[in-house]
Parts: sequence; C-alpha cells; structure tokens
Amino acid sequence: MKRLLLILMVIWPLTVQGASVEQDQLAATLEVLAGSVTVQRVNTTNPIEIRFEAVVGVGDIIRTDDEGRARITFFADGTDTEILPNSEYRIDEFNAVTETDFTLSASVLLGQTRQRLGRILSPNSSYDVSTPSMTLAARGTEFDIRVEVGGRAAMLVTSGAVNAATDDEATASVESEFGIRADSEAGLSDVVRASTFEELDAALDGCIANVTGFDDTRINVRVGPSRDLPRVGTISAEEIERFFGTVTSQEWYRIEFRGGFGWILASGTTINEECARLREFTTPHVEDPSLYAFLGDPIEIDLDDLSASLNSIAPAEDAEAEADEAEAPDETDSSEE
Repeated sequence: MKRLLLILMVIWPLTVQGASVEQDQLAATLEVLAGSVTVQRVNTTNPIEIRFEAVVGVGDIIRTDDEGRARITFFADGTDTEILPNSEYRIDEFNAVTETDFTLSASVLLGQTRQRLGRILSPNSSYDVSTPSMTLAARGTEFDIRVEVGGRAAMLVTSGAVNAATDDEATASVESEFGIRADSEAGLSDVVRASTFEELDAALDGCIANVTGFDDTRINVRVGPSRDLPRVGTISAEEIERFFGTVTSQEWYRIEFRGGFGWILASGTTINEECARLREFTTPHVEDPSLYAFLGDPIEIDLDDLSASLNSIAPAEDAEAEADEAEAPDETDSSEE
C-alpha cells in the first residue's frame, strides 16, 4: 500500500500537467502536521483519514478535528495553506493557463486557515479564497482566514494586500497589519488595525467598559473626539456599557449613541481586562451625523461650522475629562447652557 501511494504521488502531477494543453488541472500535496486529518474526494461521500501525506486535487474537501493541523503545498516556492484545528477547506480550481500562469481558487467553509503566496502573481494568474460571506483576492501576500459556524468570516493580512468583496459588490482593500470582517446581513465591516482575531473582534464589537460619574451629572456627547466639534447630546455614565474606540490621548472614547456613534471625554473609566485592543482613531475624526436622525428629535449640524471646527483641531487632544461634563438641570433637560 505504501509503495502504491508513493507511485501515485509521483505520477499524478505528471499526468495532469501537459505542456501542450491550453489549460491543465494541477494537483497539490497534503501533509498531516498533527491530529486527525481526513480527505473527502470529489464525487464521493466517505472521507478517508490521511496519516502522513496525500495528493489532493480539485473538488477534494480537507477536514481537521479539534487537534488536527495540515498543510497543502500548491507550489514549492512557498505557496501553501495551513489548515488549523476544527476546519474545513475545499480546493475549487487549480489549473495551469500557461507554463507561468495559473488559476487557484479555494473555499474556507469552516474554521481557520493561514494562506501564504510565495510569488508575485502575473497579470494572467489569480489566487482567490471564498468564504460564506466574502471572497478574497490575493497578489503575493500572507493572510489568515476565520469562518465561524454561522458563516461570519474574518481576515487578517500579515504582509502584502488582499482585496475583499461581497455578493452585493461591496469591496475593500486590506493592507498589512489590518483586518476585516463580513457576514451575510451586515456586509463588510470597516478595515481596522489588528494582528489577531481577538484584536479584530474587539475593534469592531467594542469592549465592556465602566464610566465613573457623579450624581445628577451627564457627560457631553460630541460628533468627534474634540471639544471644538459640535455636541450632539448628553448621556449618563450608567448608560454607557461599551467603548468602540479611542484616540492617542486615551481620554476620548467612542460610544454608541442614537443609532450611530458619538465621543465622550472621560477620565474615570475602567475597561474590561479581557479587551484585546480598542480601535484607535486619528484626529480629527467625525461621525456621520445623519445616523442620529433615526432616533429621537433630529439633530441639525451646520456643515460649514463643522468644517471650520475640523480645520481648527490640533492633531492631538489632551484635556481633563471634567472640563467636558455638563450638569443637567433636571432629568428631562440634558442641554448645556
């Protein structure tokens, strides 16, 4: 059996790659790194457990258990994919167009994978990875993918750049040390700085926080992290449950407010120790004021005044939190006189 497997591994790549054929199907090598790894061959229903190595091709589905890890090598120059535990990966297309051009397409159906493209793609080559909620196109790069049970997908770029796209034609370019997330309902997220999936989730989902307030005191909410920007309302400390970002000064915090986001200046804050990393914004940054109209009375902001305020803002803000706290006359009046 071992001899037969060795013969197949030597002959298959030779038989599927013919120099005289305009477009030839290629094969890749699967290496088991740890745990249990199975391959479900195309047009079959029963998976085969792989103990050491195997040849895999188009239509094959590779699965790992809770301790399983595997590596698929497409080209010896460093074009490979590492499949992490509890993952499911399928090769969709792997063809030779010419002697130097190729088409490689795969799907991450579940779990985590690490892609490495060790060559700069020629104009006629392509390397695409699909997930249930977005498609990723790479050109000479390294990137990680995570797909959750519900189909939500996330990606982190270690080097190079990757283009992300959804079925509704939304697109985003993700550079090195940044990440993005997508699901079928919300579409593509913002592109945020992150080096781990924990940092990516914290940047997009926010972190549990506690703000220390005083009796009968409400905190001003502004359209951006500066006292020179318009105030869009006030909020009590008890109403704030999460922070969704900060700035270099670490005293301005982004919060959910009236259907959008706003900024508060507060020094008495505690952020959950499990928070991997708050998203950091550069100043000046201004939220979309049109979102506030969906809840409560409409908020009107003079765009000319807003533009003038932005021009006057210094790159960094470093002010005391209590300077931007407004005491409400009573429970129904949160205006600042």
